[in-house]
Amino acid sequence: MNRLFTEQAPQMASEGEYTAESWAEFAKGEEVPFEQGESGVVAKSAKGELCPVPDTALGMEWPEELIQGYEKLKDGGASSGPKELWRDYTKRMEWDAEPKEEPYDLDTVNEQFYFSYGSVALFVVVLFFFLRTLSRTMRVTDEAYFAPGGKEIPFTAMKRIDKRKWDTKGVAVIYYDDAGGSKKTKVDGMIYGQFKKEDGEPAEKLFSKILENFKGEVVEYESDDPVSEEAEASV
Repeated sequence: MNRLFTEQAPQMASEGEYTAESWAEFAKGEEVPFEQGESGVVAKSAKGELCPVPDTALGMEWPEELIQGYEKLKDGGASSGPKELWRDYTKRMEWDAEPKEEPYDLDTVNEQFYFSYGSVALFVVVLFFFLRTLSRTMRVTDEAYFAPGGKEIPFTAMKRIDKRKWDTKGVAVIYYDDAGGSKKTKVDGMIYGQFKKEDGEPAEKLFSKILENFKGEVVEYESDDPVSEEAEASV
């Protein structure tokens, strides 16, 4: 469109013998030189590359600024008239007055669309897991532990608790018997509950209550701290 305003239309106006009225009559029958591409309307860039023109159909008539702008076009590119018409047009269209130096060709635009589709798909997946996590909670009663998925695990069914990662990652594993055989579930304090002191360390309190009601084997790392071992021996 910029080249139509600043090059093509001024050249046509300067090469013909027109009046303002005859130019307007002529210009009303002119169409913007777009072409039909494989995926829609395209235009040739200054380098001859085919660039997509979105939301546009073939047969688009010249803008009113060109039809009524003969006085500013008739001197060709020798005056600032064509640029003034271009600024008027871009202001009306709410476009940038300066066109891109390197317009996107069709392949580049398609890459952007593919990237957008992939980003949307990734966002939907992340949102799904986020909402699912947001709706899941851990809780414990005097009889059982309820895992984030809602599974009720009675203390009487628990056989072993592996708490070796509890102090470092906030994760413990409970092994229990179920109707389908031996199974396991996690107590994930980092995701559900958290350990913030200002919130009362809910995950730590929940796990402590599980240990208070559990009567089976607890797997944990032995302390290698000689001070702690000496203190235990003195007791």
